[in-house]
Amino acid sequence: MMEGSMKSALRTLVGSISATAVFAATGFIAAFAREQFLGINLRDWSIQSLTILAGKFAADTFFLILNLAASGWWVLCPGLVLASVAVFFLRHRKTPAYFAPAAECLLAAPILVWLLLSIVRFEAPIIPLHGWILAPSGESPLSTAIRQLHPKAAKAPGYSRKYVQTAISTTAASPGAVTLENYYFSGHTDNPGMLLLEASSDDVGTQLNTIGFAFNKKAAARNSLQSAYAGVAAACLLAFMYIVLSQQVRGAKSRTSGTCPAPDAAPQQPHQGLIERYSSDLLFVLRALVIASLAIAAVLLPFSYGKVIDSTLFPDSSITYIQPSTDTVDGKATLRSGEFPLLGQTDASIFLLWIQSGEGQTQIIEVPKEKIVALSLHANVDVLEKISNCITQKQDVECQSN
Repeated sequence: MMEGSMKSALRTLVGSISATAVFAATGFIAAFAREQFLGINLRDWSIQSLTILAGKFAADTFFLILNLAASGWWVLCPGLVLASVAVFFLRHRKTPAYFAPAAECLLAAPILVWLLLSIVRFEAPIIPLHGWILAPSGESPLSTAIRQLHPKAAKAPGYSRKYVQTAISTTAASPGAVTLENYYFSGHTDNPGMLLLEASSDDVGTQLNTIGFAFNKKAAARNSLQSAYAGVAAACLLAFMYIVLSQQVRGAKSRTSGTCPAPDAAPQQPHQGLIERYSSDLLFVLRALVIASLAIAAVLLPFSYGKVIDSTLFPDSSITYIQPSTDTVDGKATLRSGEFPLLGQTDASIFLLWIQSGEGQTQIIEVPKEKIVALSLHANVDVLEKISNCITQKQDVECQSN
């Protein structure tokens, strides 16, 4: 009895450690992707922060899948019925030996195609996006984002390829424009980065409409981006369910095959043996490809979440603090006040986003907590939208000057 209790406690402990490790790894991937996308390093890698981010990733992904299922119920319901009937039929009905692998091939093939399309069309284009908030010196995040989305920029407005073209350029290789009005768009595709740019502000669509190009509005772009992400998550979930169910079906078939065949069973025809052999070989290849594709898509899923789903929304803050560089001037403390997006915090410091009015250039301000005189937090703000508003110098948005 004592030995059994110890084994049970040990299994519980190992399971808890494994779950914590999985959550921490998931949170690390999402946090790494977000900081790479923003172009910053906040140095907040505690287990608690990573676990909270992983829980947020799991909750947001779950509800986005539910929203996708609710909007596509007319496809989901018949699919679930057909899948249930197929699983029941394959597990409990006597069928020819070649029927099960052939039927599973018909199921595995579209799952594999869905996974590959998710990787190629959604997850892979997200990987090169970086530095959208903290841009290189002399540039704005907006110009950096556009050049990453359309690397083959051309100066001539008549360029026929579907890439962004710049009307103003400091050099032939480096466009110097910082506002959307300075760019010509010969075409547009709903890639994740462009959808994120459109979802940041209604000004994006307004500015592009002034030069004759119809873009998604903010709400429509955000819905399209979330639906695309939910589709990738649904593909991963479906592939995982397929792998589990295929193991269950094979286990049931192996237990059934151990019984003696009926004496009056009909002999197998030669063509049936050929079909069974080729179906089994094809099924083996498809299973291996599904497992490999699922592993890639599953790792890139929190990476995609950190870059395009939970990346640009941060609480706005009103803060008064003592200048860290010079604590006093003539015996009096030098105070600075302003409104900044709060990007993150550690036990010792908080990190604020400084946005230049007119040019849209950015930098990170680290303020030690001991230097803070007053701090109040407001609703979340999209930092890409605030950068765009600072470039256009909207009166109701507080930005910083030199």
